Amino acid sequence: MRYFVSVFCLILLVSCSRSKEGSVFLSADLKDYIVDTLYLEKDTLTKNLPVEFVLLEENGRHNLYGIVGSKLFKYNYQTGELISSLTFEREGPDGIGSFVSGNLVTEEGIFFISDQKHIIQTDFQGQVLERYPLPEVSEERLGSNFTTMNGNRMLYDNKNKTLIFSDVPFVLKAPNMEYENWVWKYDLAKREVEPLKFLYPIVYLEHFDDPELGIYSHAYAITDKIHVLSFPVTDSLLVIENNSSRWVKSKSSEKMVFQRGFTEQRGELTVFSPSMETSRYKWVLHDPYRELWLRYTNIETKEGGESKYVNKSSFIIHNKGLEVIGEVFFDNQKISPTGFFTKEGFYLKLLDPSSEDYEKYVRVRLEL
Repeated sequence: MRYFVSVFCLILLVSCSRSKEGSVFLSADLKDYIVDTLYLEKDTLTKNLPVEFVLLEENGRHNLYGIVGSKLFKYNYQTGELISSLTFEREGPDGIGSFVSGNLVTEEGIFFISDQKHIIQTDFQGQVLERYPLPEVSEERLGSNFTTMNGNRMLYDNKNKTLIFSDVPFVLKAPNMEYENWVWKYDLAKREVEPLKFLYPIVYLEHFDDPELGIYSHAYAITDKIHVLSFPVTDSLLVIENNSSRWVKSKSSEKMVFQRGFTEQRGELTVFSPSMETSRYKWVLHDPYRELWLRYTNIETKEGGESKYVNKSSFIIHNKGLEVIGEVFFDNQKISPTGFFTKEGFYLKLLDPSSEDYEKYVRVRLEL
């Protein structure tokens, strides 16, 4: 693998403080945990590579798969060499639809959320294997939006043949406060679907029509069967397991300032106007290899001149028991706030490419 060994793996500038309970709380810069960089080459027809990849073992080799739009990329994990690419058909018997709002690469093929009508499963050659109808929703929902936006990844439980995906509001409306069926579990073998039920917290009565502060995020640990939900202005996480729920603390050590956005109707066009500067708690990522939960938090964004923004973001780090054990900070204008996990670490894409021939993914080791 063509790695650039960072000096940050030699010197860790870490500051720790004691909490009231006496435990150690780590606070540091994310770049202090960068150990090296993976370079993935681009072909002449590719502008941007995926932010997220899936690592699969095939015939003794480890390959990375990622999708941008309707194009699938396959890379050699060790060398960063592009092995192949495939553009999926939009229409016809092997078409994945004209509007795809989510995808997931698994060992059993690729799943697409197609036209808000179907889950489509394909093989790695682009052939459609199955089409599963999406669930119908009640009037309180005001129209579904099955999607992977806002960090709501689809997840697949291979053992139980179950696909988990989210229905995320574009903006929160008053009838949604009575609605419960936001996350869905699809038993593909039985072709049966059932909801994971939860209600929005009461505080979100104040955040209707806000394109940022009314959007939840869902994560799931397949092995432990734990659902974790993050809400934008709530400094706790909702945890659902064994048909019961609880809240756990997940508060940034930095001050959060929430600023309302709005939605307006201009004729037949709906215009979303979020506050670009508002603080918000975003999505949660689960690291199955180190048994950590990372809550992405956008603390502050402000104009930095020349139409650019300066940002301060963080990952609030939770251990397996969902106790907060630290927070690492970064700029989401320079480093992607989502990525992919491997046994070797957590990969995040650098957002300021220095070459048209490849893109860089830093490997982070959060060994706390």
